[in-house]
Formats: sequence, structure tokens, C-alpha cells
Amino acid sequence: MLPSLTVAFITGLLVGSQIPHFPLVTSFLLLLIGLGAVALEQFNRVSVPKVTWHYGILLVGVLYWLVVVNLTAHAPIAEDPSDATIEVTGRIVAPVQQAPDRLVMIIRSDNPVASAPSRHVRLTWRTPERVFFQGDRVGFRAIVRRPSGSLNPGGFSYGAYLERQGIDAIATVTGPNAVQFLESGYAHAWWAIWTLFDQWRGNIRFAAVQTLSQPALGLYTGIIIGDRGYLDPELRDQFMTTGTVHLLSISGSHLGLVALLIFSLVRWATILLPSDWLLAVSRKITPTRIAALCTLLPVAGYACLAGAELATIRSLLMVTVGLSAIWLGQERRLFHALSAAAVVILLHDPQALFDISFQLSFLSVIAMAGWLSRQTVVDQEELLNELFKPSYVRTCIRWGRDSIVMSGVVTLMTLPLVAYYFYQLPWLGLFTNVVAVPVMGILLVPIGLVSAVWEIVIGGAILPLAALNQWMLDYFVMVIRLISMLSGGEWHVAAPSVFTMVLFYGCLTLLWQRVGGTAFRWTVSVGVLLLLLWWAWSPRMFLDGDHFRVTFLDVGQGDSAVIELPDGQVVLIDGGATYERFDMGRAVVAPFLWNRGIRTIDQVIGTHPQLDHVGGLAWVVRHFVVKQYWGSGETREELFYRQLQQALASQGLQEGVVSEGQEIVSSGPCRLVVLNPKIDGDLTMPSHESHAGGQALNNRSVVTRLTCGNHTMLFAADVEHTGLSRMSRSPFHSPVDVLKVPHHGAVSSLNYTWVASLHPQYAVFSAGRHNSYRHPADAVLDAYKSEGSMVLRTDQDGGVWFTGSASGDTLHVHRASDLVLQPTNSVSCLLPCEKANWIRIWQQWRDGH
Repeated sequence: MLPSLTVAFITGLLVGSQIPHFPLVTSFLLLLIGLGAVALEQFNRVSVPKVTWHYGILLVGVLYWLVVVNLTAHAPIAEDPSDATIEVTGRIVAPVQQAPDRLVMIIRSDNPVASAPSRHVRLTWRTPERVFFQGDRVGFRAIVRRPSGSLNPGGFSYGAYLERQGIDAIATVTGPNAVQFLESGYAHAWWAIWTLFDQWRGNIRFAAVQTLSQPALGLYTGIIIGDRGYLDPELRDQFMTTGTVHLLSISGSHLGLVALLIFSLVRWATILLPSDWLLAVSRKITPTRIAALCTLLPVAGYACLAGAELATIRSLLMVTVGLSAIWLGQERRLFHALSAAAVVILLHDPQALFDISFQLSFLSVIAMAGWLSRQTVVDQEELLNELFKPSYVRTCIRWGRDSIVMSGVVTLMTLPLVAYYFYQLPWLGLFTNVVAVPVMGILLVPIGLVSAVWEIVIGGAILPLAALNQWMLDYFVMVIRLISMLSGGEWHVAAPSVFTMVLFYGCLTLLWQRVGGTAFRWTVSVGVLLLLLWWAWSPRMFLDGDHFRVTFLDVGQGDSAVIELPDGQVVLIDGGATYERFDMGRAVVAPFLWNRGIRTIDQVIGTHPQLDHVGGLAWVVRHFVVKQYWGSGETREELFYRQLQQALASQGLQEGVVSEGQEIVSSGPCRLVVLNPKIDGDLTMPSHESHAGGQALNNRSVVTRLTCGNHTMLFAADVEHTGLSRMSRSPFHSPVDVLKVPHHGAVSSLNYTWVASLHPQYAVFSAGRHNSYRHPADAVLDAYKSEGSMVLRTDQDGGVWFTGSASGDTLHVHRASDLVLQPTNSVSCLLPCEKANWIRIWQQWRDGH
């Protein structure tokens, strides 16, 4: 009964998590469940004790969430509007993550942070001159802020993710002596253990950096010490395409296969003991129990060496429960062992229920356990035939078949979640995981661990077995890259809705339980197939030939706008920035397009070659079908621009140079016309001037004007005062409904005459939260407010989008911040506040698609 009680507990946690937003509906749902349970008992379908236990555990789950999560939650930190630096001292409570130019530390503060008690601060130290370890006490001065990230319709919220991980604040420091060492972790017995492990990790990392080259270095540090700072983002995309991205971080498959390898070797070695020794040992403990006991310690050591992150500890707990089941002789009760592990994890951290690693790990194990529990009599007869009539070929065929079926079952079970979080159907994983998982778990990880332990024992700057690790990892990556290049391997989709995912898993449950007759099961199977086809298709919706949509994405300190025209054409203007570890094109622009069902972009405009505008376009050009690319004609020598040119060349595209008066799009009632740069060029500059000043590039940036019926919108890029003065004298100059304010609201782009002549109804500022330029400037904000413009800011409102029809006069404005669910704290506001949240749910689905 433990598995069903665990399901009841998880259901209670889910219901409890929604009570702050939907108290009336959740209360009514609990009442319905209670009445349904009573009805089942009255009709003698379920016994009274069983009904009581399950409903009681359901209520326990609800109350547990309310007490542990809601009632014990502390208020967010209060940010200082003056951005004053504060002194913070505390202890590093998690393994230090290192990359070539930075350290990332989780520090539990000793002193109040932003008028709040002890908090967990995620500190990024750029260009550090030394290394710290878990357990060390440190101090620093920095601006401390709440976790934040981009906020877009249907997008991923990095700030919310960090808060779920227990991070209360973030800070960044740069340069030598920015962080002071206060006390070693060895000064305290408990922290001395973790300091030692982290120091071992540092020694292994140092030796790997000295002796391994990319891509082997990034893969080795990722799978052995759990440090992903050296992993190439492009390599991660290739593993994602092949459905093997889970191998890049230490997960249940790593620990499970290492445990299996150690267990098998110990058991085999025990059985090979001399018969009299084996007999003497077996009288006290069986070889299986010896193997289970000897497996636990090295697997736990591997988990600690890998950083003991939450996902790794969860996997270790699952392995521990499995070994305990073997010790107790209950290894066949897979679902009971899995249920026990889930309950322990959720009791420790109920919010783990919404963590992707928890969801994928348990769904994978559930899929394997469910498949193994459904082995038929035919399978057992085949096994008996092999025992009496041994055949190496038949055994290999059976193993190969079972491996493919197992991989298929796991892929099918996790497919909706992978599509939801990563916008991709990794169908190649059906075949690649059959080989990649055992190669990683039985060959690459064990050999890597041997070299790591050897390095810990002997020390030095040379990683033992470095040549062997380099050779194996390079060939492994080479095969993954070749497979990722297969046509159709990269299949991106819109994120499935929660409703369709619930329907999908409900259908799978009915099939697994073999509910109903043959016709019913066939109908359910067809339903599963239709859902898979719908997700794979991910069509564009609500195209009627009249309505259009213009979205200004929140890409931090940068620009990106998506124009969707009534006839289905799509125009992308800029793509945000790209950084060493984060690409706005990959993380923000692409997911938005996939969620909208967009795989082909008719026109891409890179307004001018600056990082915050075209940095993210390289990724977009490589992964979408782009028909035409337009730019201002200037070139740069910086890496981001070379990457963009390489991406264009790889897709057979050439940059078209625009000029004033050029019509880029003519789509029924809609026109997109270029207003800048001027072709005869009072502001001309050499087309290959790599040292041109930012002002010259800004004034040469591409400015476009969209007209759809009676609606007009102006995309002013980064053009500054000189360019604005020239455009105000242009014959194309006239008032607009929507203005993308130039240069993120910088004072250098403020021209009062130009603003007054445009008289925009809406002024959209695209700027990053807490940006170092302090955009938008107060003077610029005041100028547009004095014109009566409604000010919209991506740093405060998140993504902003406008919808309208070419045949109508009404223009609707939407903000991503308006779609965030709000808690119903006031009793007097229960019904209206809950109704508002249901409206937000509907708008989230509608606007995300």
C-alpha cells in the first residue's frame, strides 16, 4: 500500500501548493475527493481503513506544504534603491563552482542582509586570484539584490528557480581581494569533512585543467566532480539533440551504474572465494548482502566528491534505498523502494516536487520499474529456453531488444517533461541511450574516478591516466556530435500545456493498469499517439489573416522584438546579447518562437553590430529557417560578430544592407519601411571600420516603421540625437502609436523635438534590471510621460506585447508581469482574487501560444 499512499501524499502536496492562489477551488476539490471516497466505501469498492488512510495522507500532504513551505517562508529581501554596497560575512555552505574566469559560492550570511536575518547569498566572483572551499568563512562588500531573470510569456523564470533552490539574494564582485578569507572550514569538525572533499575537488580540477583539453576537459569535470563551468554550451546542445544531456551532470544513471558495477564485482569476487571460506562467510552473511554493504560507501564517496548537490543526494538516496531493499531481501518490490525514497526526499524538501531533476529521475525509474513488473510469461519462457539451450546469439538479441524497449519506455515516459522544460523531442535518445548510458556508466565514469582517486592519493599537477581519459572522452564526444548532425535529429516544439501532460500520463496509467476492454485500450492508445503527434507538430494558432502581434522581449540589457503579421510572416528585430555561459538567443528568443509555433523567420534585422543587439542572433540563425538577413553594413572584429557571420555563412545567407525608404516587408495591409540609415550618408563611415565609436554605430543603426492598417509602430534601435534630428526632417516622419524608445532610454538619445513630433501613445523601454548604465534615465522617462505616453519597461514589466487587427482601430497592450499569479491573502478578496488568477492562467496559455 506504500506506493498508493505516496501518490496520495504527493497529491496533497500539489493541492497544498495551489491553496495560496486558488483557495476556493482547492477546498472544493478536497471536498469532492472526500465525498468520492465515501461513495466508494458505501458501494463496497474500497474498504473503510484503506479510504481513511489514503484520504488522511492526502490531507497530511496538504498541511505539510502549508506548514513547511508557506508558513515558514520569510519575506523577500528589501532592495536598496540607491544601490549601496553592504558588508557581508558568512560561511560557504555548498561546493564552490569554478569556471575559467570566475568562482560561484553559496554563502550563508552571519549578519543581516538587507534588513533580513541570515540568508543564503549566491556570490559570483569574477577574475578571482585565489580559490575558496566549502566550509570556509569569507567576507565581501557588494550590492545585494533579490534573484531575478527575464520575464516573458511562457518563458523560464531564473529568479523563481533560484528562490526554489533556497537562494535569497545574489551579488557579484570583481577583481583581486574582492573576497576576504576569514576562517578555514577545518576549524570546525563538521565543516572540515566538506572542506576536505571540496579541496580534493579543487586538486582534481586543477590537474584536469593542466592536462586535458576541450571538449574532454568540460566533460570530465562535469561527470567526475560535478563542475559544469568548463562545459561548452554548444556541446550541451549536441547532447540535448541526441537525448543524452542527462549524462552531462551527475544523475541517477551515473550513481546507479557505478553502484551496479561495484555490486557485481564485489559479489563476483565473493563467490570466487575458496569454497571453505565462502561457506564460512555465508553462514553469517550472504554474498549479495556483502555486495550491497560494500557498494554503499564508494557510491556515497562519489556523490560527495561530485559536490553533493541536491540532485546528486536524491540519486544517492534512491541507490541507498535500493541497496537497503536488497539487504532486506525485498529487491523485487521496486515500487515500494521508490516510494520510500520519494517520501524521504519530499519530507526534507517539499519544493523538490517541482524540481526538474526530481521529476525526470523518478519518472525514469517508474518507467523502468513498471516495464520490469510487466514481464510476460513469454519472456520467462524465453529465459528458460536460453538456460537449457544456451545460445550466445539469442542472448545478445534478447539483451539488445530489451535495451531498446527499456530506452523507449523511459523516453516515452519523460518526453512531455523534456518538451516542457527544453522545448525539444529528443527522439534520437531512443537509440543513443542504449549505448551511451552503459558506456558512460561502466567505462568513462569508472576510469575517470580511478584517475581522480589516484590524483587525490599522489597529488601533483598531472592527472593520472590523462591520455586515456582524453582519448576516450574525445571519441565519445565525436560520436555524439556526428549523431547530432543527423537530419531531423533536432526537433524543437512548443512546451506542452499542463492539461495535455496530465491527459497523457492519465492515458499511460490506464494502459499500464489494463483498464477496460480491448476497444477501450485501443482508443486510449490512439489518444496517446494523437497527443504525441500534436506536440511534434506544434502548429501556429489563431492565424486569421487580420490580426497581428508585436512582442518586445525581456532580454535584459539589450533589444529583441518579434513581429507576427496577419498573413503569417515573421520578422525578428535583434536578438539580445550573448555571454560566455548564457545566450539570450538560445534562452529567451528561441523558446518564445517555439512556443508560438514559429520555426521559420521571414526577415531577421540586426540593427547594428553591437553585442546587446545581435549577440543572440547567431544561435537563432543556426537553429531556425531564416529567409533573409538585413543589417546596416558595418562590420566588427569582435568574437560575437564573427560568430554571427559564421552562422550566416553556414546557412547560405548574406547580409543585405538597408537604407532609408526601403520597404523590407509588404504584407497585405502591413508595411515595414526603413527610416535609417540614410543612403547618401551624412553619417557614413567605412564599412569595415572595426574601431568606430559607439555613437557612430548607433546613429547608423537600422530604424524601421511598421504600418498595419491604422496602426503604426517605430523601432528606433540605438539611434542617438544626431540621427533623430535627421529623421525628424524625413518625409517618412509622422506620429506613431507605439515607439520602441531608442538606446534603452539613454540621455544621448533624447531629442525633445523628435519626441513631441512623434507623440507616441505607448513608449517601450527595453533595458535590463539594475543595469550599470542606469537606463532608462529619469530625464528620458519624464520626457515621454510629459507627452502623455504610457511608459512600459521590460526591466519592470517583463515582456511587452501589442495585439490588434489591421481592419480595426483598437490596440491591446499586454505585460508579462500581469500574468504572474498573485496570492489571495485577504479574506475579503477570495473570490475576485481567485477569479483574477484563473484569468491569468487562461491568458498565460493564450499568450504563450
